[in-house]
Amino acid sequence: MKVPLGLLVMLAYQTNLLYCKGLQPIRTEAPSQMAIFLNDLLTSYLNNSVGGVCFFGLPNTSWWQRTSSQNGAHVLRLCSRVQACVAMKPTKETVCELILVVVQGTTYRQMQDLSRVSYWSSRAVHAFVWEDTAPSENGLHMASSLLSFGIIRPLLVLTNSRTLEIKISFPILFKKTIVPVDSSEALQLLSSFNQLANLYGFRYSTLYYLLIPHLYRYDGIFGGPDYRFLQTLLERQNATHTWFFHRSDDIRYNSTNLNAVDRIRLETGRVSFSFNRLLQTEPNKMEKLYLNTFDGMCVLVPRKLLQTFILKLWQPFSQYLWYAVMAIVVAAILGNLAMPRLFAVNYILALLFANTVDYRLKAFDRTILSVLDMLLFLLKEAYTAKIITYMIKSRYEPELETLAQLASSGPPLLLTPGDYANVNASLHTLSGLRVQLRQDVPMLSTDWRTYFQPSYAHVVPCSYGRALVGSNAMHEMGAPKFYLLREKLLIQPEAFTFPLHSPFIGQIKFFVERLSESGIYGSWLSEDYYTQDRTPTLDEVLKFENLASLFYVLLVGYAVAMIVFVVEQVVALVGVRLERKRLTQVQQVGRQACRREVGAKNDKK
Repeated sequence: MKVPLGLLVMLAYQTNLLYCKGLQPIRTEAPSQMAIFLNDLLTSYLNNSVGGVCFFGLPNTSWWQRTSSQNGAHVLRLCSRVQACVAMKPTKETVCELILVVVQGTTYRQMQDLSRVSYWSSRAVHAFVWEDTAPSENGLHMASSLLSFGIIRPLLVLTNSRTLEIKISFPILFKKTIVPVDSSEALQLLSSFNQLANLYGFRYSTLYYLLIPHLYRYDGIFGGPDYRFLQTLLERQNATHTWFFHRSDDIRYNSTNLNAVDRIRLETGRVSFSFNRLLQTEPNKMEKLYLNTFDGMCVLVPRKLLQTFILKLWQPFSQYLWYAVMAIVVAAILGNLAMPRLFAVNYILALLFANTVDYRLKAFDRTILSVLDMLLFLLKEAYTAKIITYMIKSRYEPELETLAQLASSGPPLLLTPGDYANVNASLHTLSGLRVQLRQDVPMLSTDWRTYFQPSYAHVVPCSYGRALVGSNAMHEMGAPKFYLLREKLLIQPEAFTFPLHSPFIGQIKFFVERLSESGIYGSWLSEDYYTQDRTPTLDEVLKFENLASLFYVLLVGYAVAMIVFVVEQVVALVGVRLERKRLTQVQQVGRQACRREVGAKNDKK
């Protein structure tokens, strides 16, 4: 009886009865090596999993007819042609646990077709069978073919239809070698050998650009918690790594939509996985490893300087205090004008320019000057402290809080095409918001100071924006100043993204869970560059960088003092010359008067 193609068949353990004319003794056929091996594989290794066996190949194959008649009690999915497998409707049953593939041609071509079957799984044990033939691929091509479909539990079986002997080989994928083993060794390697524990120098490839949360490049050095996670992963797996950095002049991906470039690289398998935790993908094209954290998209808004700051210098003091100061100044001036004998000293000029000598003053004047000097000292110190605080807090215009305020009075919003596609639904309801698409792509040497133009608002991941706004880099001299809107554009779970059927997702999930449960990942976040406090303490050695602002103040003070000194010297010199000229004129007038008197006396005589 032939098994219908494309059906699910339940086979029970049974003995084969040979039928002839008359009664014959019952004889039990000796099980073949393949039947014994598959039975050991299902019972010892798979523990009679409900997933069962899936057979892809012609059911009239000689070794399969003999094996299937000797090995039963397992769910069998029979499929002779890929087209028939794909056409089968998905069932509610579990995916295959053991997949037998009769190889015809190359392994890659056959797996490319079988991967479209609904109940196929890359995590199943794959036994590739060649009947009376040998694989046409070497170890390198075989490993590449299997890894491209995420198959990490493979066995290679060569059968002889005449002698029914089998030869089993176990491929070490990342070493790109094939090791001949017997059936017991094959079972032991399947249960104990971890293909992903040692990658033998395999090179991970990941995409980097400026706005990936928890991964940054500052002063030419990579950093961030995810970068430390990558370093740990490479060290534990004996792997290497290379960055793929998209360029705007790349003819293959000539696009400013970095999310689209990331997705293309993932779909084609040219990137091992993506660090972009907010990458949006289609579930049937890529796989995600969710990190049990949430992030979103926020708006980074440039701070705007106050245009009338000079008019607000009176604000550190209250209005009544300024009135009191003005009253004291007016009283001092009126005292000099109305009672010059009592108030003989100009107290205002004496305080401001110290152009009087204390020991020449009367006790009354010295008392008034000491009181006014103390009052001026207190006022100057209080004003200095308050104006510094006011300049820090009130140097910029008030921060915007909502997208509606940004649309009404904020700068234009500069978006990449990928971000525009993600947040277009949120921006569509805002009227008056000016949106421009970014035409450039950040290069490897691009710094955030040049990427975030201060004349535009920018959409960034919230975690990246909070880290950047709170960092010391934002407060460096000459750096553009930004803040975040309180209203978020988008909130979504964070995840690493992998190509479909990636072999690395399980191992990376293991590392993520262990590092998170042990608290190591949290310590990396707390030790992040953007969260470090670099305020110098009292026991630190002061360097020029720490005292640069003080030196600038001293230099300005010395420059002003020199200017005042030069002005005073010039004024004194001019005054001396004017005094000499006046004395000369007086002497000349005196001589002339004496001559006239002498002449007059002589005339009288």
